Amino acid sequence: MYARAYGPINQNAFVVPDIDLAIKYWTEVMRVGPFFKFPKIEFAEGDYRGKPHKADFEAAIAYTGELQIELIKPNGPSIFKEFQDAGRKGVHHFAVFAQDMPAACGEIERLGGQRLQGGSFADGSSIAYYEMKGPEPSIIEIACLKEGPQALFAAIKAAGDGWDGVSKLMNF
Repeated sequence: MYARAYGPINQNAFVVPDIDLAIKYWTEVMRVGPFFKFPKIEFAEGDYRGKPHKADFEAAIAYTGELQIELIKPNGPSIFKEFQDAGRKGVHHFAVFAQDMPAACGEIERLGGQRLQGGSFADGSSIAYYEMKGPEPSIIEIACLKEGPQALFAAIKAAGDGWDGVSKLMNF
């Protein structure tokens, strides 16, 4: 196995017009759940297309095995809103976890990635979204999470592993 500055793809993220309808679809049709809705996402700092900006969006996540499914409803200027405004819906980006954000971003940039958006949180966690050009253009999110968010995601994964197939939404 070769060394890289970030882990394997662990998330598929979908831009949706309505989080509650998307949760209903994912739990009833795709049989993924339960979902956890984030309270208001508060960035300490953020950027969008090279300028300071804190993206405003709603999100909910669930796990199916090792794969995290994220549902995103944009509420203002962001790469998610651009996607929605272009009439698109469905898979928006993939995500990976990293322990060292500068190293992971540097590697993505060396591979041709162009930063589109990012943000940091009060606990020191951070995320960054990069557009990858080529025959299969895509967006990859790098997430460098501190201990608290890592534990939260582990608890959400455990809930998915033990899901009763009925509960659609769980609270934090």
